[in-house]
Amino acid sequence: MQRFDVLIQQQLKLADQMIQKREEIQKLECEDMGRSEQVSSTITECKEDLSELENEFERLISEVISSFEKTPI
Repeated sequence: MQRFDVLIQQQLKLADQMIQKREEIQKLECEDMGRSEQVSSTITECKEDLSELENEFERLISEVISSFEKTPI
């Protein structure tokens, strides 16, 4: 059960990071009315980071499910 708890904590931290990254993207998109190349590049980089976070989150979900299935109740 300890492994399950650790995985859940990791998911919560990752979810917080994903929320912060989405907010950062939204802020940059709102501020970037002129679409400068530098800001557009930053937005692209943030979206790539968010995609990686989402992939990691999905992996953790699978690991949580697997850990839960193996945990004796």
